[in-house]
Amino acid sequence: MKALDGLLLVLFAMTASAQNDLPAVKHNTDRTTPAYLAAKGFMRGANIANYLEVPPGQNWQSIHTVADLKLIRAEGFDHIRLPVGWHHYTGPAPDYKISDEIFGKADQMVTNATALGLNVMLNIHHFNEFTTDPAANTAWFLAIWKQVAAHYAGAPPGVALELINEPKDAATTIVLNPIYAQVIAVIRQTNPHRTIFVGPGKWNSPEELVNLLLPEDDNLIVTLHCYDPFIFTHQGATWAGPDQRLSGLIYPGPPETPLQPDPALDFKPSVLENVKKYNTLPSDKNPSGPHSFLHKIQLAKSWSEEFGRPVQFGEFGAYTKADQPSRARYYAAMRQALDAAGIGWTIWDWKSGFNYWDPKNHRPLPGMHEALFPAKP
Repeated sequence: MKALDGLLLVLFAMTASAQNDLPAVKHNTDRTTPAYLAAKGFMRGANIANYLEVPPGQNWQSIHTVADLKLIRAEGFDHIRLPVGWHHYTGPAPDYKISDEIFGKADQMVTNATALGLNVMLNIHHFNEFTTDPAANTAWFLAIWKQVAAHYAGAPPGVALELINEPKDAATTIVLNPIYAQVIAVIRQTNPHRTIFVGPGKWNSPEELVNLLLPEDDNLIVTLHCYDPFIFTHQGATWAGPDQRLSGLIYPGPPETPLQPDPALDFKPSVLENVKKYNTLPSDKNPSGPHSFLHKIQLAKSWSEEFGRPVQFGEFGAYTKADQPSRARYYAAMRQALDAAGIGWTIWDWKSGFNYWDPKNHRPLPGMHEALFPAKP
């Protein structure tokens, strides 16, 4: 493992120096920077999903209230992540003025969360226009952050700003590096000391850290996402693609009784091959096992230590189509691995499809509290 870590760090350095002129911080052993101190307040969080990021007029919104925030705090979480679709509420260019409506809704969550002692990660979510064509929409992106930053300039220090959720498509890490530098400079005009979360491309993939270059700013936390093993976490989530029609997988594999996919679903050969591996391979090599995420957490830890930047996993979770005992085991395994690496996390989500909370029975789903908040010995 040490040899692998060394090779990875060499690759980080080589790629960083080759791609552009933005400076990367190397061999920084200072763990008392504002970013590292702020990261201690974002260790155990929950996403407020399918709420303020839902486009106006669509019917998949999951309303969250102060009652939810109180429950989140009582369960032991120290922060929430608040996805917001600001771009759905802007006026025309060049000002792209954000409506009072969305500010009012966001303020209600931010104000009540901080009053309860919860820190807040506030982001732009599902900004597909920007990720499809960053060059054409950078002005829009900058205008949104200029307004949001100014609006929250007087907010408590525990309110952090996350530049964008899961950049993808044309918004590659290399394309985003100089844009990130621009938007961070805009935010710093009104928020010189606020914590900012910045993530690499390919849906905040840990593998993209090799391409991430950040400006010299000592209050940046790098956000990462991980839904591996995807074959388990997204089973039954047909909106994630036809392969996710496969269901009935446990965590960790292999199962006692082999899974037999429904022939009528006509899965691709690659899916059937994955099922074969799931049915036969031991858990440490199984596609529905921990090896799928352990190396990503180690990659994040190694990069963090080399470049002196704290990292945080802003999303991980399993869809509720999986059986609940398996879900609890998966959340426990992810939490244990991240805790062991000293990395904070935010589950997806509180009560909107990847549920921690059971709204019908007014309690955590079975095993979830124990998975994330185990009793101290």
